[in-house]
Parts: sequence; C-alpha cells; structure tokens
Amino acid sequence: MGKTYDMAKHKIPKNLKPTLWIMAVLLLLVAVAQIIFGQQVKAALARDIPGNLALTYGNRSTNVLLGKIALEDLALRTKDGTMDLRAKRLVISGLRYLPLLQKGNFTLARLELEAPHLYFRKPKMDTLGDPSKKKLPPKIAIAKVQVDQGHLEIFREGSESILTKIEHIDLQLGDLSMNGNPGFPIVYGLHSLKTQKGFLDLGRFEVLQWQRLEVDTLQGHILNMQFHTKYGIGELSQKLAKERDHYDLWVDSLSMGHPVFSPGASPARLHISQLGIYRPEFQVYRDKLLPDDTTHKKLYNQALRDLELDLRVDTIAISGGSIAYRERLDADVEPERLSFTDISAGIYNLHNKGKGPVEVDIAAQLMGSGPLTLDWSFDPADKGNAFVARASLLDFDTRDISPFLRSNLNSEVQGRIDRLYFTISGHELESLGDIKMDYGEFDFVVLKKDRSGVNKLLTAVVNLFAKDGGKDDVDGFRHGTFKVKRNTDRSFFNYLWINLKAGLVNTLTGKGHKEKK
Repeated sequence: MGKTYDMAKHKIPKNLKPTLWIMAVLLLLVAVAQIIFGQQVKAALARDIPGNLALTYGNRSTNVLLGKIALEDLALRTKDGTMDLRAKRLVISGLRYLPLLQKGNFTLARLELEAPHLYFRKPKMDTLGDPSKKKLPPKIAIAKVQVDQGHLEIFREGSESILTKIEHIDLQLGDLSMNGNPGFPIVYGLHSLKTQKGFLDLGRFEVLQWQRLEVDTLQGHILNMQFHTKYGIGELSQKLAKERDHYDLWVDSLSMGHPVFSPGASPARLHISQLGIYRPEFQVYRDKLLPDDTTHKKLYNQALRDLELDLRVDTIAISGGSIAYRERLDADVEPERLSFTDISAGIYNLHNKGKGPVEVDIAAQLMGSGPLTLDWSFDPADKGNAFVARASLLDFDTRDISPFLRSNLNSEVQGRIDRLYFTISGHELESLGDIKMDYGEFDFVVLKKDRSGVNKLLTAVVNLFAKDGGKDDVDGFRHGTFKVKRNTDRSFFNYLWINLKAGLVNTLTGKGHKEKK
C-alpha cells in the first residue's frame, strides 16, 4: 500500500501566516496598481496630448514598480504638418510618482528612443500665437537620455529646402531639464554624440557639412568637414548687391580635447582644452567688380568681445594647411592666386571672457617657395583693439608672385628677397612699425592698362626711385619705417598689407639706414 499524506506534518507555521497574508495582499495591490497604472497611462496618452498633436502607437507595456512605460511603433505629428516624429520604440523608466501627483512635473531616471526619425518644418512666425496665452509646459527632469540610430531633417518653411540633415545619430545626455518657463530652455550635460553625415544651413550663403562626428566628455573628432558657399562664383555675384567673399574650406580631420558645450547656460559656453586641425585647404575668391562693402570691419579683439558665447580654447594646432586667395578686378582678366602652403600654426589662450593676450604663431611658404612667419598677439579685453605683429620672409624669388601682381596690380617684379623682417604695433585706427630687408637685383615692370605690353615710361620712373639693394649696415640690411591709418571698412589682413606696403616703399626708396633714437 502507498504512503498516505499527513497534512498535520506539513501545516504552515502560525508565525508565517501573517507574512504570507501580507505578501498576498501586496501582490494583489500591485496587480491592481498595475491595472490602474496601465489604464491611466492609456487615458493620459489619449487625453493629455495637446490638441495640435496626433499620437499613434502599436504595442504598449507598463510596469508600475519600475515606473516604466514602453511604446512601440510610435508616431507623433503636428496637425499643421510642421513636425513628424516616428520611432521604433520609446521607453521611459524610473518615473517618480510624487512630483507627478503633487505638481504635474515629470521626473525620470531614463528615456530611451530607438530609431527615431524627426522631420521638422520651421513654422511662420505669425503661427506661433501669443506665448502669454499658452499653457506653460510641465517641468521635466531626466537623469539620462539615450537616442539610438536617429535621423533628423529640418526644412525651411514653405519649401523642400533642407536647413539641417543629420544621419545615424547616437546620443547620450545627462541631467536634462526643462524648467517650464515660456520658451522652456533645455539644460543638459553632453555625455556623447556620434553621427554619420551632417549638413547645416548657416544662412543665406554658407553651409557646413561633415562625414562623421564623434564627441564625448574627453575628446571629439570630426572627419571630412567642409564649409563652403552654396553657389558657384559667378552665381554668387549675381545674387549680391555688394562684395562678399566666396569660401571653400575643406578639413581632413578635426580633433578636440575635453570639449564642454553648454547651450543652456547664460551665456552659452564652449570650452576646449586642445583643438587640432589637420590639412585645412581654404580657397577665397572676391569679386571686386561689385560695389564695396563699406560696413565697419571689427578687429579680432572686438569680434571676440562681441560674441554672445563664453568661448575658451587653450591651444589650437594647425598642420598641413593651405590658403589661396583670388580677387577679380577686371572683367577681361582671369585673377591669379596669392597662395600660402605648408601652413603650420599654433593659437594659444583663445578666449573672449578670460585673461591675457591671444597669441598666434604661423609658419608657411609664400607662393610655395618663400618661408614666411607671422607672430601676432592681442588682448580681447583691450577696447582700443591694440595688437602687435611680427613677420619674416626668407629666400623668396619675387618672380613667383608676378602672376598675382600682373592680374591684380598691373605690374611685375623681378629680384630676390634674401631676408625681410617687419614689426607692426597698432590699434583700431592707426599703426606704425619698422622693416629691414636684404635684397638684390630688384626690377619693377609696370604694364599697360590692357596688359598687352610694358609701360616703359612708368617702369623707368619706378626703377629710378628704387634703390639697388646696396648694403646700408654691417649686416647687409636696408631699413624702413612706416605709419599708416587703417581703412575701417577693410579686414585686419588688409591692415597688415597696407603696413607692409608702406614699409616696402620706404625701404626701397628711402635713405635705407636705421633711424637713431
């Protein structure tokens, strides 16, 4: 016969019964809370979505204990078509109930958005309504936000013209908050951002593009970055009422050390310890047949001071760079390039709200053959916009620059500059300096107006006044001094040029010896 089950031997101890009852009640309460929570979430999604929005989704799941809500196949759009968000999955977790019940504020531990595609069209300004009559948005605080494989497109109002397009966005933010005030500025800390191709429309004329971008709290990298004018050279001139440079900048790679970007701060803050720019190639074209732009051009002291941004970059290192400049002065003459190659540069203590001077050290090859250096310093806090610049040029065959002089100054030059050094000390309106130059066999040629031949009379007059480079001191230098007034509607580099030009004229035609103090 089989053994019989003795229930007396397996009775639940009396001291455990209250605990089991409590557990059963808690489980029942959790089950009820779960049902109520799920129903409340469903009702809130149907009831509390603003009237100008339409929300649809597929599967919905909730967990009352974890404060978790998950929506799949999410679609959220405005009824006027200005915004359309579609995502494979949205998950919020760590929802705190007390702030929500007491004040209607949302406090979350985490928000995850999987494969979101956001399309946004900028609305007309008059469709925004009176902000004072709108219901204030709730306060929102999220400890961590994560976006995986996102896609963003922003269109210009009333057209299919793209203002912003960024592909394959992986983003992590920390401590995101929206304070519920009108405009609800967003404050956050950037943990990491990765994207593939990006495109930003920077206004009427220029755009910024990149192939890949990666930034976190320790470092950042941008590959194949381009900044260029939207239109071709001829097309741009047809759209302009006054002169404006045509830009084409390509950077092989850009690296950042310890980037800090806080757009929600007041003012917004951008701090970088080290910025490396590798192989920048910059081409600039100016059509001088258009009317001059006579607006005041800020020197760099003022340009930095006026930034609505707290900017600080401790060190910028540029390597393998090149710059080419062309300027059309005659409709029938194709302009030649003034070029600087093999550029390496260091920029130190770049700031607009810090202390001390910004220092710039540049080394390059002028027209691919003459070693050129420029050391330049200025203090953004100096409201007189004072600066000091020192430059040198060695072993330069001036015939290399003759094509540029032919198309821009209707002249040519032959000869060699063995050594040239000059120093400029200036401010907003005026500058002065000195120059010393070791050269030989200089010969100037002034061309006819149509460049078909040599203007022999002007050539003879110019060379009559130019000295032959006779040695005027024991080191073989001729000396010159200069003092110029700035054209405030021209750039800083035009300021440098007119200083150098005045110094060259004084050196080549003057007494040639150093003035005694």
